[in-house]
Amino acid sequence: NSALTFHTGSSQPERLRILSDGKVLIGHTSNIFNYKLAVFGTDGGNSGISASRFSNNSSPSSIILSKSRGTSIGSYTIVQDDDEVGMIDFRGADGSDNMSKVAEIKASIDGTPGSNDMPGRLTFHTTADGASSTTERLRIDSGGKVGVNEASNINGRLHVQHDALAENI
Repeated sequence: NSALTFHTGSSQPERLRILSDGKVLIGHTSNIFNYKLAVFGTDGGNSGISASRFSNNSSPSSIILSKSRGTSIGSYTIVQDDDEVGMIDFRGADGSDNMSKVAEIKASIDGTPGSNDMPGRLTFHTTADGASSTTERLRIDSGGKVGVNEASNINGRLHVQHDALAENI
């Protein structure tokens, strides 16, 4: 029930910790967000995660966020309409913890998926001043329609909703 810790020298601070449940921590001794990998830091750039590709072709470096409805690793049960497939979650310290959401970017299923057919949408969410949770502000649906402050009734290619006034462009 103890953690495995790594140091780079006898007088150096702890560099990496593997908890008894297999979670990996870099730069801290407790897992604040309870994810499999957590990176913490205090000075310029040392709390980031980097991906670089050096190749003479058009292939990018990448981050892959994927989802299956299967209940075990390697089981690929098809996702369903409105399932969230991936999310980037931005949080800030509010004086007591780091759990207050500032914004989110979500990728979700936007229709009926099938073999090699995965309709998707992106949504952008922000937290209003005085609020404690995010609200969807921008949606790009699987048909390429864009809704600003409008999630369910996007008319035209660009729909901007402002209070009682709606504009289609």
